[in-house]
Amino acid sequence: MHSNLYIARQPILDKYDNIYAYELLYRDSNQSSNIKNDRHTTVTVLSNVLNKFGVKNLLGNNKAFIKADKKFLMHDVVFCIPKEHFIFALQANMKFTEALEQRIIQLSEMGYILAINDVVLTKEILDKFSNLLKYITYIKVDINTPTEDLEILEGIDLIVIFTKVETHEMYDKAKKFKGSYVHGYFFSKPKILEQEKFDPNSLKAINLCNYIMSDSSIDEIVEKFEENHAISLQLLKYVNSGSFHFRQNISSVRQILTLMGRTPLTQWLMLMVYSTNGITDEQETESPLMQLLKNRTNLMVKVSKQIEDSGVKDLSSKIYFVGVVSLLDTLFNVSMNSILEELNIDSEIKDAVTNGDGVLGEIFMFAKNLEKFDIKAVEDFCDKYNIETEELEKLTFEVIQSANEFENSRNA
Repeated sequence: MHSNLYIARQPILDKYDNIYAYELLYRDSNQSSNIKNDRHTTVTVLSNVLNKFGVKNLLGNNKAFIKADKKFLMHDVVFCIPKEHFIFALQANMKFTEALEQRIIQLSEMGYILAINDVVLTKEILDKFSNLLKYITYIKVDINTPTEDLEILEGIDLIVIFTKVETHEMYDKAKKFKGSYVHGYFFSKPKILEQEKFDPNSLKAINLCNYIMSDSSIDEIVEKFEENHAISLQLLKYVNSGSFHFRQNISSVRQILTLMGRTPLTQWLMLMVYSTNGITDEQETESPLMQLLKNRTNLMVKVSKQIEDSGVKDLSSKIYFVGVVSLLDTLFNVSMNSILEELNIDSEIKDAVTNGDGVLGEIFMFAKNLEKFDIKAVEDFCDKYNIETEELEKLTFEVIQSANEFENSRNA
């Protein structure tokens, strides 16, 4: 494979569950995770990332935390990293020297924002940074830190970001201990979760999606929509809004199917399900869960188009549906098994989501591994399906750029 760059962004949420910043992960495809060659220090790789893609294209209007070890901080190229966009997260296992401490102070005085990176908090760690705390703004604390050690946070003047937050219990724990921000794969409940069970309209929309993606005829699909008046009316309102430029108003689901096709209609339905305010609300803000949905499904569809002779009919359409089903447990705050029991979903889709089976499951697991930045698993997938690193780099960047463009358009 060519020497290219792997990139991933993981969101950091504020107390209102909006995206506050990202952690930016990056790696050269020809190096291991342990960087031993001075020519491939993390700062050099980051510099290559910025030169190749551009800060705005990667981050939109947000800042990003990047890990900063001793090699990173002492490399002169560090001064080329724009302080307006990046926060340097200092590694807790660094051995401090006088030169390193002076560099940290220098960076702070130049306007760079500093953090202590992802630690299981102890008094010893804070003592290690005691000479530098007044130059540091954030501390990233592992939520698995014992509760008694978290009490130390009350005595320090740092903004706390809790990491590895993946459950409601962890989220509640973070809120108790000065946790203004959280970083992890947990997403706060959308409004729909305030209900005691599946929202009936959402359940109907999901079943309609599954029906559209089957081999049902247009007549059968139209009949199903006509049984769901509220969804049909919302769909007609959406299609006749400024989002489309048809020559005449659309007055029936049959027209929509003919003009839009099955896949765009399915995508609209799933966006409606994931939207907390309704897809036609122009003031709607994009939730982190919605962004993950778009990133995951876009990447999976793009990758599916790189696979030849998969043996799966309508692979791209099916893989999109796998992507949206894969996050329904987070959306509804119930187990995936409960969701799959409630919905009449094809066994091929179920097996892909629950077990990672088949080509659909492999593409799904690939997307999840890239989100977690498990590069070994990503490379194994690319090797199996002959996807060049250069092509993967391009696809990943297109997905990030598309998400930024969507977010910017909604904030315009």
